[in-house]
Amino acid sequence: MYLPKPPILGSLTPVTRLLFSILLVISCFAITFFIGMLLAGPIFGVNAINIMSLLGDYNNPKAVMVLQYLQVLQSFGLFIFPALLAGFFFERSATGYLLLNKGSRWQIYLVTLVLMFVALPFINEMVSLNEMMKLPGYLKGMEDWMKSAEAEATRLTETFMKMPTPGAFLFNMVMIALLPAIGEELLFRGLLQRLLKDWLKNVHAAIFISAFFFSAMHMQFYGFIPRMMLGVLFGYLFYWSNSIWVPVFAHFINNGAVVIIAYLGQRGIVSGDYENFGSTDNLILILASMAMTGASLWLIYRLKTRNPAVSDFSDNPG
Repeated sequence: MYLPKPPILGSLTPVTRLLFSILLVISCFAITFFIGMLLAGPIFGVNAINIMSLLGDYNNPKAVMVLQYLQVLQSFGLFIFPALLAGFFFERSATGYLLLNKGSRWQIYLVTLVLMFVALPFINEMVSLNEMMKLPGYLKGMEDWMKSAEAEATRLTETFMKMPTPGAFLFNMVMIALLPAIGEELLFRGLLQRLLKDWLKNVHAAIFISAFFFSAMHMQFYGFIPRMMLGVLFGYLFYWSNSIWVPVFAHFINNGAVVIIAYLGQRGIVSGDYENFGSTDNLILILASMAMTGASLWLIYRLKTRNPAVSDFSDNPG
């Protein structure tokens, strides 16, 4: 009788798995970035030695192309490759370990779609509150650094959001919406949240801690709280649906809507700034957004509990 081979690292404890995963992320990113930089020269006709100085010139079309190339590499090297490799090492099946082989009820996807739009006024209000936060005077150096990092991230985003052609729009839907949705959910929900749950034996703590690191990774400190709340939202969608594809779908809708609004705005089809999409000063609308967000989450939870096929992802082996 054929017996399946045991996982290569199946005997590791949750803490050891977590440490190994951190090393895996660092190694995959370093290797991918190194190979990517070597290939950037012949691909773009750029001197590999001087390529880093080129990247600061956002007005140079070639520099923008290289930045886009590196952004795509980051999605694979920092998120997708480490998560898939960890799933193979821990369970000999990345699809099984990361719940890539699990779907969910169509009703959950529908409510998730509604949720991501009704939550916008509430989330944007948290952005406004987050931006009002001030650090104590003795931390002025840190605050200045945070503002500088935020400004640089905004400048890069604005550069990427310039979409003169339909092809540029489609490329951005892949680079900004699809790849981050898949990669970040695989790493932070499929892998990190799972490892933290196995270690702490508390799924709610695992959701909030993984959401904290999810937000911190973006290095945009004046949007830290709303991004962390999004991470919590994605974490519960993963937990309740028992499928990685539900938070991937929610993440894609969140990012993709911004790309679409930016593109339509540049065409004069819609008015307003993509950065303020869904924002309002109307307190009634903000309170209504909070209520509808809560109702949507409750409905998703109810749909989960009524589905006998859905179980706690912690019941999976490994």
